Amino acid sequence: MKDSEFIRGKVPMTKEEIRTIILSKLELQPTDNMVDVGAGTGSIAIEAATLLTAGSVLAIEHNREGIDLIKQNCTKHHINNLKVVEASAPVGMEELSTINKYFIGGSGGNLEQILELIKKNAPDESIVVVSAIVIETMYKAFTYMKENGFDDVELIQIAINKVKTLGSSDMLMATNPIFIITGRTLKIKE
Repeated sequence: MKDSEFIRGKVPMTKEEIRTIILSKLELQPTDNMVDVGAGTGSIAIEAATLLTAGSVLAIEHNREGIDLIKQNCTKHHINNLKVVEASAPVGMEELSTINKYFIGGSGGNLEQILELIKKNAPDESIVVVSAIVIETMYKAFTYMKENGFDDVELIQIAINKVKTLGSSDMLMATNPIFIITGRTLKIKE
């Protein structure tokens, strides 16, 4: 989905190129159930909901403007398989037994507690994707996953440049680089 398809406010939104990569890393299947922690405007949650035709999305957001934007965007895009919870995660993540895909776009400083909750309660082989603009968040997510039994841990950094015309010249304008950390909860060996 194009960024222009979303109702926007002052709440941060994951941009379309980054969304594409995040959704790819989540490996969404139509029957998956996903949670979007720190959902912002809901761009990840809403685009995921369009792919989860027999699944659902739980969007957790604490910012009132963000919650309103998610609801407006759900209405605009005719999304009916998305539930919004007004909370600061890990509050709102009490029932994880049916959630197998996790996106953490904002943790409110509770990243380790959120990852611990996922590790303890998510189904085996659940996929967790964290996006980070802050180096400390990237480091915490990557280190936590590597040291706490997540499998296939991957860290990538993405920098997008777009051409902007200024007068008669075209120049590349950089966007903020983003870190994406991906891991999978381990399958219990029998």
